[in-house]
Amino acid sequence: MSKDKRLAVLLVGFGGPESIDQVPAFVESVLGRRPPDHVLVSVTDRYRAIGGGSPLPGTTRRQAALVGEELTRRGIKADVNVGMLHARPTIEEAADRMVAAGVKDLSVISLAPYRCEVSTDAYEAAVEKALNGKGPRLHFASDWNLATGYVRALADMLAQSLEEAPADTPVIFAAHSLPERMIEQGDPYADQLLATAGTVAAEIGLRDWHLAYQSVSAAAREPWLGPSVDQVMERLAADGANSVLIDPIGFISDHVETLYDNDIEHRAHAKALGLDFYRCRCLNHHSGLIDALADLVETTADHD
Repeated sequence: MSKDKRLAVLLVGFGGPESIDQVPAFVESVLGRRPPDHVLVSVTDRYRAIGGGSPLPGTTRRQAALVGEELTRRGIKADVNVGMLHARPTIEEAADRMVAAGVKDLSVISLAPYRCEVSTDAYEAAVEKALNGKGPRLHFASDWNLATGYVRALADMLAQSLEEAPADTPVIFAAHSLPERMIEQGDPYADQLLATAGTVAAEIGLRDWHLAYQSVSAAAREPWLGPSVDQVMERLAADGANSVLIDPIGFISDHVETLYDNDIEHRAHAKALGLDFYRCRCLNHHSGLIDALADLVETTADHD
């Protein structure tokens, strides 16, 4: 890759409502239909409980800015853009900007380290649909759940969190659940999560760890991945644990699934079980995450 060439980069992610008035459109976008009133009320209440909106879109935009700064530090010229599936700037809006700017080659980086049909697959399909054969040649990043910088960043954050917890506190690595059929159809999501959790645990010498799932859709009508975080906490309490630490490695940025599901619902369940509750923050702007994303840009752009 020539460092004289200016790169065009698109970070693609999920998005979220930044204010209460954006919640209805967000939920409709996620579901692909108008939500039932009771679902909309429940989701709105969750966002009110965490301050009235999701920090996720703002975090994503900040990550893009930091990746751009890191690439500049490496002597690489790049325009790092953001496109989100369910928030602005949307993937369609980002694609329109790429076409208008006359971009010839576009490196597309999913902000989901673990591949599944509702994250990376959906992001990449949305980019292809938005461009519809016009504009730049697309270069999609490879999966990065075991990227060195990412794993080290996760290990660093977890080690810091464990310093605040009692010795021998068990760790639950948590991720968003998915319908089991997606895994049966070939999604590598669950295997990638297990590989990352095991690698992070080995990095810091952690032995007492468990992988669990959370945030099952209220509209679920089929089996979803388990065990749930609540089920694992119940088992740990029954086995005599006095504390628990939740590390939501399935997410790179804090949002409603961590700020509400972990910090409010799981904390309350832990208290009811007599467990002291600790939670590892997501990477958000961690320098290791930014380095890993910048590495991805370099390898993805090296297509000449």
